[in-house]
Amino acid sequence: MEQFYERYWSDKLPGKLSDFDRKWPILAELIPRDGTLTILDYGCGNGEILTEMKRLNPNARYLGGDVSEVALTAARKRLPDVTFYPLSDGGRVPLHDGAVDFIFCSEVIEHVYDTEATFKEFARLLGTGGQLLLTTPYHGLLKNLLITLLAFDRHFDPTGPHIRFFTKRSLFRCLEQGGIEPTRHGFIGRFFPLSMAIYVLARKP
Repeated sequence: MEQFYERYWSDKLPGKLSDFDRKWPILAELIPRDGTLTILDYGCGNGEILTEMKRLNPNARYLGGDVSEVALTAARKRLPDVTFYPLSDGGRVPLHDGAVDFIFCSEVIEHVYDTEATFKEFARLLGTGGQLLLTTPYHGLLKNLLITLLAFDRHFDPTGPHIRFFTKRSLFRCLEQGGIEPTRHGFIGRFFPLSMAIYVLARKP
């Protein structure tokens, strides 16, 4: 897996994330502005979103993590004052329980094999009342039918990076089983029910 994402990020750097202009105007409104918080970008890539979060809330403490050392090297150069951690699929972040107040995880969970462990890790990292803001490509019934009829091979490309495909129901179930309660959700790109992505704001009780 690590070798795949080293190639993946080597091909993308330097460059802007392709979905940034579509998703960030919606997600930026959900980033906390409290400067006392510790914020983790789980799957931070080259640090582009972390840079934007720091502009919105320059006084928070920021952490980042990614499976790709190529991406982390670029992120460290961009943000030398942020602490970064290498991640492994389903592995633990080297932080103590409850160390984080807010986790940002955008377009990451669809790349993860051990989703059960990852959602539980989110809950472990968050303190009581802590929040997770997560996005992932949206797969609803109508959209899935159209994909099957018109674009199955392209969408489910076996050489592509996506290995998990979430409906709203299955995403909420994973969050709740991991110990995090969804409190708000919405859709990004196109129009519902053909939206490109779903976002969920969830809270650890």
